[in-house]
Amino acid sequence: MALVPCNVCGTLNSEDTEICLSCEYPIRGRRRPAIFQWAALLLLIPFALTGLSLAFNWLRPKPPHQSPAERTALR
Repeated sequence: MALVPCNVCGTLNSEDTEICLSCEYPIRGRRRPAIFQWAALLLLIPFALTGLSLAFNWLRPKPPHQSPAERTALR
């Protein structure tokens, strides 16, 4: 049986315990439910796509600017 330190207070606890005997913080940390991870991913995707779209539009070569007189002369 090994002793592991608490992440919060540093008290040594048995690795079999679920919470720290001193501060009552979970020894293995708190795990978020999967729904929060999926929600974060679904919120991240639109922002990432928007950022990629803006980057590609910024990097795309643009046609040279022409004045109205030049446009009518080319016709």
